[in-house]
Amino acid sequence: MSIRSVKLGSFAPGVNNRLEPTKLATTLPDRSRGTYLYGGENIDLTADGFIKRRRGVTKRIAGDTHSLWSDRGTGYGVVNDTLVRFDANFGQVPIRAGMPRLPVSFSAGADNDIYWSNGQLIRRITSDADRPVATSPLAAGFTVTLTTGALREGRYLITATVLGADGESPAAPVQQIDVPDGGGLQLTAAETAQWFVSGPNGDVPTFQAAGASVALTSHADGGRRCETLNTALMPAGSIVRHYNGRMLVAAGQVLFASNPYNFGIYDPSSAYFPFPAPITVVEPMENGLYICADQTYWIADLFGGTLQTLAPYGAIPGSVARSIDDQFVFWQSPMGLIRAGKNADVKAVQEDALEFGNAASAATLYRQRDGMHAVVSTRHGVEPSIAVATSFMDAEVIQKGTVR
Repeated sequence: MSIRSVKLGSFAPGVNNRLEPTKLATTLPDRSRGTYLYGGENIDLTADGFIKRRRGVTKRIAGDTHSLWSDRGTGYGVVNDTLVRFDANFGQVPIRAGMPRLPVSFSAGADNDIYWSNGQLIRRITSDADRPVATSPLAAGFTVTLTTGALREGRYLITATVLGADGESPAAPVQQIDVPDGGGLQLTAAETAQWFVSGPNGDVPTFQAAGASVALTSHADGGRRCETLNTALMPAGSIVRHYNGRMLVAAGQVLFASNPYNFGIYDPSSAYFPFPAPITVVEPMENGLYICADQTYWIADLFGGTLQTLAPYGAIPGSVARSIDDQFVFWQSPMGLIRAGKNADVKAVQEDALEFGNAASAATLYRQRDGMHAVVSTRHGVEPSIAVATSFMDAEVIQKGTVR
């Protein structure tokens, strides 16, 4: 048997498992020779197609660690069931202990707080303190009874909020009561409340008094309106993002949007958007928003835009990364790595060369080192892929095991 030398071209095309190992040669756009790799381990490919051994790694964080995230200034994660902030030397500042073993999603708000949720809790970090996203409403509601006073005859609407360190709570459900001429109202709650009462036969409750027990004998015109009327606390979810002055939370198949610049509350009658399947990607860009569920969508304005379908498939949970300049966002899909631009521009960059099995989750990292920009991604819980190259190699093994 004679041995024939084969001259390989540039490895710039990368890895290809759709071709047979003997058919990996290709022609590059500049008409020069190129060669796909059948596989690669712990290597980097330069723009010129040269192979470099990937640098080794040094363990900087000990313990059970997950949900690492950074806003390019400060890093957060969960280490040994404690939510921590990492300093510049990977020292750990504890934020919240007793975290359940659930993936955590983070997002930086316009108020400079870091908001996070793990599907069970939704909280925020302010100066290394773990805080609620908003003040909780009255836990036991409130009671209204008739007394004597100087109120005019009519039907009055009453609601109450709690004003705390985390802002004003959602308003309690509105109660209405008919008051005779010369009547009054006794307003009672289990905690200090802000009381909002409409005028006789009015429909806009305005601020009248504060306290746990208030005797309202007259109505003052000109009080401030209740800004949290008909709202609720934002629900916990698997994804938290900020876009156009609102906080977005994906919980199962529903995307919730907070009130403008009041990230802890939302309008449950209108500020939610259901999708046909669980939402796995919510990524704001300069000109719109990418959402992946049963398909890949784009919308410029949640409250007035048109939902566009960009791809007939969704994304793998936990697989998002952003470029340093925010010009691109990346995620893993059933068709491999997706690169998405600023304006409804998505491309499956590995679709022509690689075939993938299904995966339960994935993680992606945008890496810049030695002048090279690279996206490193891994898929977890992968099912076997029935690719051309795989089936060809199986046939080769069988052939070599026969007697000829």
